[in-house]
Amino acid sequence: MHLVKNYLFGIAYPQNFFDKQVSKIERICNMRDKVLMLELSASYEENVIKGIFKPNFACRLAERYRPICSKVILGDQEITIPENPDWILSLVMGEDYFYPDNRRDEIMRQTIERERPDIVIVGNGHSNRIKEHFSDFYYTVFEEDGGYSSSFTGHAGPQYEWNNPNKIITLR
Repeated sequence: MHLVKNYLFGIAYPQNFFDKQVSKIERICNMRDKVLMLELSASYEENVIKGIFKPNFACRLAERYRPICSKVILGDQEITIPENPDWILSLVMGEDYFYPDNRRDEIMRQTIERERPDIVIVGNGHSNRIKEHFSDFYYTVFEEDGGYSSSFTGHAGPQYEWNNPNKIITLR
């Protein structure tokens, strides 16, 4: 365990890496009775309950840590589902379809400033930008096979440079 106040984890979202990342996170820091912020919006969870979306990686993290942490903050921007959704277009556009006014990094940063969580777990692309504002956080990034996990951003591959991580864990 590190003697650090705040931890930032940038995770890779493929479901097959869930257990491995959770295990590493729990070796790095104690989750019990901590305040945790996740890259998850309340509206996403509501849409899972309605059957519109399937539970994602962050939903699984929330489910795992709600009984352990003193508080789990859903720190992501609320998603927008149009009145008559075009699900084909949503598949093509990806998250941009549900975040037409994409201010996710800004909203997560504001949530961290306001709520002051002990631990922040977000996708590794978001974590890199969060680290710009919270340089004192102990930063661990998980990457897939030596590269960035979100290929649709144009930053895929081993050439991606992380923002001063304390630790890089390559998932295989």
